Formats: sequence, C-alpha cells, structure tokens
Amino acid sequence: KIISSLLILTLIFSCANQQTGSAIVKNDDELTLNTKKLLESYINNDFSLWEELISDDCEILFNNIILDKKSVIEGIKKDHTLFKSLTISDNYAHTNYFKNGATWTNHWFTNTAVGNFTGEKTSARAHTDLKWENGKVVRFQVYYDPTFQIKEANAMSEMSK
Repeated sequence: KIISSLLILTLIFSCANQQTGSAIVKNDDELTLNTKKLLESYINNDFSLWEELISDDCEILFNNIILDKKSVIEGIKKDHTLFKSLTISDNYAHTNYFKNGATWTNHWFTNTAVGNFTGEKTSARAHTDLKWENGKVVRFQVYYDPTFQIKEANAMSEMSK
C-alpha cells in the first residue's frame, strides 16, 4: 500500500509540474534572434552587443564555474588571439516563454577554429542557456569542452618563452 501511495503521489506531482512548467516556444522572436546575434558578434570580435544585452550583475556559469560579465567578455576576446578562421555551424536556438513568467533561450552550435599557434583545426559543440528579464540576460550558462582553448593557450605560452 505504501508503494502504491508513493506511486500515485509521484504521478500527481508530475502532472502538476508539467502544467505549471508549460511554455510557448518560439524560434523567430526577438530574444532568440538576439541570442544568435550575440554569437555572430563574438565571431566578428565586436562585443558591444554583449555589453548592451548582458546585465552588469548577470550570473554566468561556464561549465558550472561562476564568472562575472567582465571576465567572460575579456576571456572570449582572447579567442581572436588564439584562433583564426572562427566559424559557427549547426546554429539553432529557441526561446521558452513559461507560464510562470520565466523566459529562457536555449542555444546549440558548433564552433570551428584553426589555432594560430598549433595550426590545428578544432570543432567543439556548445550549448548555452540564457535567462532573460526585461530584455537583458540575467543568467548565462555555457557548456562545452574547453580543451582546445587550453591547448592553444599553452602553445602560445610556449612560443613566447
């Protein structure tokens, strides 16, 4: 009886969570397009849109490491020193407008680059989640394997010795 009761309670809570967590999903709205523009501006080494759209107190998590806006922008600017031929492919994003008022954009893409110091071509699949409030990103979560960046930074360091 206890197991049956737990199972019924689990189903009830599951259904309740689905109803409160439902969302309208769009892939051609302003927030989705702005997310893609952020990536394009990164490729073009222009971070003015980043300064504009990311709130100054944005909580940024890079593979669950908490960083601040200034550090992130300075860090990704260095990609243009480490790499040439930065390109993006498989670029897809959509924004979830949840009934509880939360708004999140999910973004997937592949970043391909050629190292300026190793000469190696590398591709890395990435995923980002952006939480929006009043047209600004207040939480930015980034997930990908940075091994290629670390390798290129080490090669740059070795060449400068």
